[in-house]
Amino acid sequence: MPPKENARASIAPAQEERVLCPVRTSRPERRRGGRGPGEALRRLTDVENKVRDIHAIEHHGDKLNHEIVRHLNETFVTPLDREDIVGLASKIDDVTDVCYDVSELVQLFKVKSIRPPAVRQAKVLIASASEMLSMLRNLEGLKNLEPHWIKIHTLENEGDQIWREAVAELFAGSDDAIEIVKWKDIYSLVEVAIDRCEDVANIVETIMVKHS
Repeated sequence: MPPKENARASIAPAQEERVLCPVRTSRPERRRGGRGPGEALRRLTDVENKVRDIHAIEHHGDKLNHEIVRHLNETFVTPLDREDIVGLASKIDDVTDVCYDVSELVQLFKVKSIRPPAVRQAKVLIASASEMLSMLRNLEGLKNLEPHWIKIHTLENEGDQIWREAVAELFAGSDDAIEIVKWKDIYSLVEVAIDRCEDVANIVETIMVKHS
């Protein structure tokens, strides 16, 4: 058996469960975190309650992230390299953090109507979060991961194009400086959320290279 497989096979099941359980637990939260601002941008209703819900998800995600780090500090042998687990947990946490920031901006700016490019961005963000969830479901077995990170890369490229077109349209079609600033900030932050999904995909791709 190759050395990498020996190392992975030597992990006590209890230790592996202890470290990976919080990551598994965080999956539905991350998906809801990704869908939250997406839904807010697609349907601008009951924004205050949606922001409150997203904040609760973001707060729970922070707790899970701290739990993962604590388990790592208490575990001698880990199922994956420590830096990969920490990096993965941190980047997943970034997704929910930025999604909460998006929802806060929508509320803070008192947005009354949603621009079409924001709806397109929302669809890409929701799709990216869903792909990220599917990818994390397969992480423990390290199988069938590549189609998901390829799709996330494709979605990120689509998000980049939407952002460029949205900002160009914003400056070309509006003389209202306040509206330009508001929507440029929102567009840019949604793009950051999509980028954070790609960061997760990049770490998973690195993990696969190490264990191939």
